[in-house]
Amino acid sequence: MGRRREAPVAAILVALLAVGVVGGTGYAWSRWNDQVATDTDVESVVDPGSRDEDLPDAPGLPTAEPEPEQPAYEPPTFSTLTPTANRPRPVLLLVGDGWAAGDGASGDDASYAARLGNELGWDVRVVAEPGASYVSPGESGATVSDLWSDAPLAEIDPDAVLVQADYAGPDPDVDAVTSAIAEFGDRIAADLPDAPMVAISSFRPDGVSAKDETAMTQAWRAVEDTLVLRPTKQGFADLPTGPAGNPLDAGHELIATSLEAAFREAGLVPGG
Repeated sequence: MGRRREAPVAAILVALLAVGVVGGTGYAWSRWNDQVATDTDVESVVDPGSRDEDLPDAPGLPTAEPEPEQPAYEPPTFSTLTPTANRPRPVLLLVGDGWAAGDGASGDDASYAARLGNELGWDVRVVAEPGASYVSPGESGATVSDLWSDAPLAEIDPDAVLVQADYAGPDPDVDAVTSAIAEFGDRIAADLPDAPMVAISSFRPDGVSAKDETAMTQAWRAVEDTLVLRPTKQGFADLPTGPAGNPLDAGHELIATSLEAAFREAGLVPGG
């Protein structure tokens, strides 16, 4: 009988000891927490509902350095474009996809290339193919880089170059596209080192995310002395389009007027 009574007493003593330890630990933690909060002007060192990345750095650990900010893009400015070789008008070579070729317009004169040439008094030569992009071939099997290779540069002898192409299809290989842009831009600069270069980054067709469009923009901006126009930020990405997704006459007109304004601001055309 005596031994059976000792067991409950021992259990009670163990329970009381556990409560004391837990209570003491909780009190000590509370005091430390309050002290740290006072020293760091933080409400609580640990918020049970917070995520790991929201927690403050532990005492004594180095603070993570913030990510460096990308330098702000400063568009280049150019001298007024003038014709060379005794030609009456400056020659602009437009290399691109179906939109550059005039897809969606009611006629050749309604394309943005023709409208731009008429407004500026320039001779706009077009080397384009529907569906051509930086990595995917168009209807005849050419990428925009292939189009450049096949263009009679010596005959055209352009005073300036404009590139307009997009990603091809959904889920593009962003790394491949941006690498192709870098190579293409460097090639144009090497072939025509004195010709101003302008690139339209992307009109964000179906299947191209804002993040991918930004990657394309940054790839073009890395090409030295290139004026990069970003339709999504400059007000000419939302175009009236037909059933095939190509810009109608009003869409081509908006592209042409936006390009004209950008050219004037960059100094290529007087009156910017």
